[in-house]
Amino acid sequence: MIAAPKAAPGECSPAVAALAGAREIIDQALNADVPPGADEAAAEEVAALWAQLDQIRYQALVRMARLYARGAVARYSGYSTLDKWLVHHGKLPTAQAKDLARLAQHVHEETLPATAQAVAEGTVGLGEAVVIAKVTDKAVQTRDEDHFPDQAQYRQGFEAALVTAKQERPGLSVNQLQAVARQVAYRLDPHRLDRDHEAAHAARGLVVHETFQGSYQLQAWGGSGDALVVRAAIDTFTTPPGEGDTRTRAQREHDALIAALRFATTHTGCAHTPAPLAQIRIVVPVQTYLNAQGQEVPALDEHGRVIPAGVVHELAADSEVVRMLTAPPTGQVLDVGHSRRLASARQRTAAFHGHTTCAHPGGCEVPVAFCQADHVQSFSRGGRTVVANLQPLCGPHNRAKYQRELRTHQQQGRGRDHPPDRVPVPPPRE
Repeated sequence: MIAAPKAAPGECSPAVAALAGAREIIDQALNADVPPGADEAAAEEVAALWAQLDQIRYQALVRMARLYARGAVARYSGYSTLDKWLVHHGKLPTAQAKDLARLAQHVHEETLPATAQAVAEGTVGLGEAVVIAKVTDKAVQTRDEDHFPDQAQYRQGFEAALVTAKQERPGLSVNQLQAVARQVAYRLDPHRLDRDHEAAHAARGLVVHETFQGSYQLQAWGGSGDALVVRAAIDTFTTPPGEGDTRTRAQREHDALIAALRFATTHTGCAHTPAPLAQIRIVVPVQTYLNAQGQEVPALDEHGRVIPAGVVHELAADSEVVRMLTAPPTGQVLDVGHSRRLASARQRTAAFHGHTTCAHPGGCEVPVAFCQADHVQSFSRGGRTVVANLQPLCGPHNRAKYQRELRTHQQQGRGRDHPPDRVPVPPPRE
């Protein structure tokens, strides 16, 4: 008779047994067929399960941080730190394990109280909490210690601002939280970006290496303003891939840079300077542009990146400045619209102000540069083409919005009298 292998002590705990029982129920639910028309509900169920798993992982992480603080686990397990334990037992990559261990350590030491409370309340997920801990640490390490000598106070203010931003805008993704972190750093120290930009500009350079094989390598570095110009030039001359075009994105951008340089060399000294081909859209508050003392609202490009005020002044000399009037309490753009369906370029600029990505309520990371000007109230249902009724939506979410409106229209139409051989006519596609 062969004895059954002994289970590890932890595998017999009530918590593990309860989770094993729950897993059987979950397996049955997830393996069941999804009936037609229930895909959306099934996806929401998976999302809710995912959130519950995040809560379990978070609580397990905090418990392990407490155990490691006592010292016994590190001695008997052979793993000196929590991140090493996570790599072995959690089967995680080293970088991910370090990020999780950082969060657990902060929660155990109560140095991220707002994040811990938000996770407990369910307004911040585990991945978002990891990002908050990571960017807060980076902000604390790179802060101007002359202006912010108190590390704990700076950490608390920075963390609280990120958590508040997430709670006010639940649709923020992890990547968008990182962009918000840069804006928070600017608000805490408005002149830091200008100092960093000046230092980067002072250290600028470009090197062209010609190799023995007949090829070359180009390396350039400098300030953020120059990066905007380079990126705008490459985007302007980059051609979309056509039929039979086997070039990679990197190859197409290389060709675009060469085309931009050829254009510049062939137009040097021209008496008739061509109109600007590249566009760099930056939204900057008037007070920030005037460099008023104490101004904490940053200038942003169309991707939501914070732009130093010094860069704005550099670019403004060769740019068109468009004034937009906004309501101070809400930031809403006040504008007079037109009775046509397609939004003008200025209407798009005004309507997209305050957005960096698609405005889908559930969150979407498609930049506004690739979004469509969608009517909040459909144009076919009386919605006007005015700034207050426009929003940026990516193509997929714009189509999904139309499909929802179409289903609603059809459901409402079933209760009305229609000829037996006809169905309600859906609204025209915008």
